[in-house]
Amino acid sequence: MQDIIIRRARKYEAEKAIQDHVKRGCKIIFPLTEFSKQGKTFDRDSYNRHVFAGHNYSSVWMAKLRRVEG
Repeated sequence: MQDIIIRRARKYEAEKAIQDHVKRGCKIIFPLTEFSKQGKTFDRDSYNRHVFAGHNYSSVWMAKLRRVEG
């Protein structure tokens, strides 16, 4: 049986998707959790060298569901 993975950028969208799947007969295996990562962005200066420009922050909301048989 293959699991269903819900992956959304916004929490309310993920919650709505989970509710829809639960109505269709799925069971939550892994609860809704926020995963975040931080990175760095670089730019080029006038001498064509890499120069630090700032931090990037992104997050994703994920949950795992499985279809209930029967």
